[in-house]
Amino acid sequence: MVSDRTPFSPQPALVKEDKPESASSRQPVQFYLGPYNEGAIEKPDSLAKVTGPCGDTMEISLRVEGNKIIESRFQVNGCAVSRACASIAAALAKGKELEEAWDIDEGQIAAKLQSIPEDHRHCPVLARDTLRQAIEKYIKQSRCKR
Repeated sequence: MVSDRTPFSPQPALVKEDKPESASSRQPVQFYLGPYNEGAIEKPDSLAKVTGPCGDTMEISLRVEGNKIIESRFQVNGCAVSRACASIAAALAKGKELEEAWDIDEGQIAAKLQSIPEDHRHCPVLARDTLRQAIEKYIKQSRCKR
């Protein structure tokens, strides 16, 4: 069963602290500990698999109706930062027109995490590239069917 919960909705606190915690301060932790949209789409309209310079492999699958991404899911064989970035890319793409989703960039993905270690700055780029490859494959496949 798929949850209606989104990564951008308020989440319960993971650790009890003395100071109040905002939903935005918990959000990055949620992407690391409980990524959204993880898994494969059965019979996707498009699927892209990209291996980054670090060796992490990211896969994003899409289900498209008309010109709109109605479902996006990911799988990652790699580090927690790659996993979080793929989760964010998939979440940002869902519900968007293809052109809007194409415009999602590494800065938008990185901003959702608030902080990325220097040696993992390539992870949002890998997520962007994988998402764009999935969109590009869908567009090419759609043109071939005409």
